Amino acid sequence: MSLPDQSGNEAAPGDAANRPQAPREARVTTILLIGKMFSRHGEALCRIRNLSSGGLMAEAHVPLTEDDPVRIELKAGDQLSGRVRWTTAGRMGIAFDQPIEVGETLARAMVRTAEQGLVRAPRFAVDCPVELRSDGRRHTGRLINVSQGGARLEADLLAEKDQLLTLQIPGLPERRGGVRWVGDGALGLSFVEPFAFDELGLWLIAQRPSV
Repeated sequence: MSLPDQSGNEAAPGDAANRPQAPREARVTTILLIGKMFSRHGEALCRIRNLSSGGLMAEAHVPLTEDDPVRIELKAGDQLSGRVRWTTAGRMGIAFDQPIEVGETLARAMVRTAEQGLVRAPRFAVDCPVELRSDGRRHTGRLINVSQGGARLEADLLAEKDQLLTLQIPGLPERRGGVRWVGDGALGLSFVEPFAFDELGLWLIAQRPSV
């Protein structure tokens, strides 16, 4: 039995083997990766929804438009550069400047996760006053950088490693966290509960000085 070809006409036996094959679309991998986006608006938190060799779909809290150049830094250190092809309701499609190997990119993230135990989330430099509470006492400090999972800050208290503190950043819900390191007049805090993507993403945008 002969089969219809792409034009709708019947094809003779053996024609199918001789016809040129349509190019196969790049496989799209559905993922949920957090990264740091660099654009004309500066740095922003972004969330990657899917990834292919030629591009990705991401969410970010910055008003990008078609053809804007962007660069995304993944938690494992890979840099993905490209241009915005479409935007809608906070999501955008980005076409890479150069194709990537999806499997290798994801494999590197997995290897580094295994080696390090935990790949550090993207951190953002900030400068704002904060309040810390410990054993019923309040202490003032300044936030130096922040991620969804932790913060670096300077404070007027002698903290010890693994000590539990409560951090209040103006405009964000307070977070309980453990001291991971102390030194050079600063300390690193790891949150018991990370900030939600929208919470931190919108807060970071609000910290930018008005133009």
